[in-house]
Amino acid sequence: MPASTRAPRWIVTPADMTRLVADLRSAGAVAIDTEADSLHHYPGKLCLVQVATDAGGAHLVDPLALPDFSALGPALADPGIVKIFHAADNDLAYLKRQQSFTVTSIFDTSIAARFLALTSLGLDVLIKTYLDVDPGQSRQKDDWSRRPLTAEQETYALNDVVHLMPLRDRLTAELAAKGRLAWLEEECAALAAQSVPARVVDPDAYLALK
Repeated sequence: MPASTRAPRWIVTPADMTRLVADLRSAGAVAIDTEADSLHHYPGKLCLVQVATDAGGAHLVDPLALPDFSALGPALADPGIVKIFHAADNDLAYLKRQQSFTVTSIFDTSIAARFLALTSLGLDVLIKTYLDVDPGQSRQKDDWSRRPLTAEQETYALNDVVHLMPLRDRLTAELAAKGRLAWLEEECAALAAQSVPARVVDPDAYLALK
């Protein structure tokens, strides 16, 4: 595909999304992560979806600028494309609530680490251990609804997906060597199939704050 037709780093318009979807059609694996603002606002909202492909592209989908990103649905539902997450529960909850996505063929690196009996399951620790890469300072507590993001926030967000591909390969090899790969596949299939209950927003929730 010519470079001019590839999706840009930031996906903020329908045209950007069209190019991203075209890239995803040829992907064998896609790494996905999300960022929300639940530490700063009530109710919390989805503020960023990071997507990286096995072709090497990494993108930042902005749900605040592009609230309808349902065009990602076919790729997420395609069983021929592996979707790599780390600790997918929260990511899937936001994706399913906002766009009613069906997600298949999940590989969760956190579950993989658990089946390898690792004591530290954090993504930063796994990246350091298996890839010898320092992911940098955590930005988990940032307010991801603020725009524009800083260069440090962009780097952090992209790092959360670009390292998932090689990490998946390393964890897969260890699971296969221990005869535990089927355990992961069964657990991830159950996670993908879980329904997400609708979130009930209580307008008086602030009254419970001290």
